[in-house]
Amino acid sequence: MDLPRAWRWQMRTDKVLKDGKLVGAATSRGYSVYFRKMLSLCVIDVAHAAPGTEVILIWGSPGKRQKEIRATVAPVPYKPDRSRGDLHELGRVSV
Repeated sequence: MDLPRAWRWQMRTDKVLKDGKLVGAATSRGYSVYFRKMLSLCVIDVAHAAPGTEVILIWGSPGKRQKEIRATVAPVPYKPDRSRGDLHELGRVSV
């Protein structure tokens, strides 16, 4: 996989398999410096969407070299969003 990711103004999708059957499509892969892992957004059948479910992604272009990548379903957002907290909790600033 090339890093940094090449933006080519096109949408790429990768197959998501469970027990050899197509259960979804993944897109927007990239490396997360925060988690030190590759992450990808995915649309997946509800039956396989529980966090912790292990799946296989088929990365690579059809007709060219492809690789099976083990992946684990995780909820979004991947980390708590603390940017939308109640600002009243911060207290008043004296000037």
